[in-house]
Amino acid sequence: MREERRQELEEHVQAVNSLLEDMRAPVEDEGEWGGFEDEPVVEAVDHEEEYVDEDRYTTVTVEAVDVSKEGLQKVVDEDESEDTLETEKPVEKEEDGKKKWPKKPQKKKFRYESKAERKVTRGKQKAGNKARADARRGND
Repeated sequence: MREERRQELEEHVQAVNSLLEDMRAPVEDEGEWGGFEDEPVVEAVDHEEEYVDEDRYTTVTVEAVDVSKEGLQKVVDEDESEDTLETEKPVEKEEDGKKKWPKKPQKKKFRYESKAERKVTRGKQKAGNKARADARRGND
């Protein structure tokens, strides 16, 4: 009985070893794996749709974009010119490769009002408030 078990065990070990050798051989013959081939799949996606969400109408624009290190960019059709894309971008590149942001308009410098100016402003506010109160009450 021991001999039968020993014989079965040896046969099993030989079968497993032969399977392992068969699995190693094809991998070594093929060499390195090159990965998947990149095939860009670009569909023309550029349309607007209206959605209703709890009595709110919303227009959503769906368009194809391309992802790169610089960020998201619109996918350009061949018939569109490059001049139109340059005008749409708010960020321009300088010679040294840095981004150049558009300048914001400068704010008006804060200045305290004089006593006379404060009195005039207060009078305007009171007149406006009185007119609104009369309109609410229905007094003409």
